[in-house]
Amino acid sequence: MELKDHTKPLIEDKEFVAEVREADLSQQALRRAFAVKKTFIDVSFKQTEISQCYFRNCRFIRCDFTGASISRSNFGGSQYEECKFPYSTWEHTILDEEFLDNCLPSEENLARDLVRSLRVNFGQIGNYPAINKAASIEVALTGLHFFHAAYSKQSYYRAKYKGWNRFICGMRHAEWKALDLLWGNGESLYRIVVCGLFAIVACAALLSWQYPQFSWPASFGVVATAFCGSNTTLPVPGEYLAVLTAIRFILFGLFMAILIKRLSRR
Repeated sequence: MELKDHTKPLIEDKEFVAEVREADLSQQALRRAFAVKKTFIDVSFKQTEISQCYFRNCRFIRCDFTGASISRSNFGGSQYEECKFPYSTWEHTILDEEFLDNCLPSEENLARDLVRSLRVNFGQIGNYPAINKAASIEVALTGLHFFHAAYSKQSYYRAKYKGWNRFICGMRHAEWKALDLLWGNGESLYRIVVCGLFAIVACAALLSWQYPQFSWPASFGVVATAFCGSNTTLPVPGEYLAVLTAIRFILFGLFMAILIKRLSRR
């Protein structure tokens, strides 16, 4: 086995006092670096270790953070224009949640990995709204990745996902889509409410069609009442009552699962 030294030059306890343009800070270690309201243009931070730094209200233009490891730093109020962040990792770093809207890579698998790192980071600094936002974006990117892996005609996906692997991705996308419609893959209380209403309307329509003695308004009323677990004025057929009870327990369980998940992030 042949190995060689791979030490990173150390920039420690320094302050950026002016605009930084076209600098190469790649594969270096920045520790306790300081900058406030400074502009960084075409600066490379590739595979750079940024630790305990303070870059508040700074502006980064066309900077490259590919593979950067950022920890215990403060990037609050900073802006990013045409910057690259694939393969970067974030830990215990103060960061505005608008980063999720403007700075993700165009490749959904790289964006998903970055969002996953940011979700953990937001949890470490106690930004709970950003945690939920990152989780929702991560779920959406996962579904998009499965869709492209199964159905996209782009050469990258067709070269990487073939035969059985492509079929598996198609099945995973179908599963993801079903769970997304049911409860947003664990992120949407709204979807659960919609599914409950859809179940009530569908059962009411089927009941009024199968049993003529139930008019549409009457069937909707008794189905909604039975769905809530209350006694109905008209007897509901046993098979409908069993189905409505099962749906009610399933949706209630999913509802509680989302609440517990969101509370556990706090």
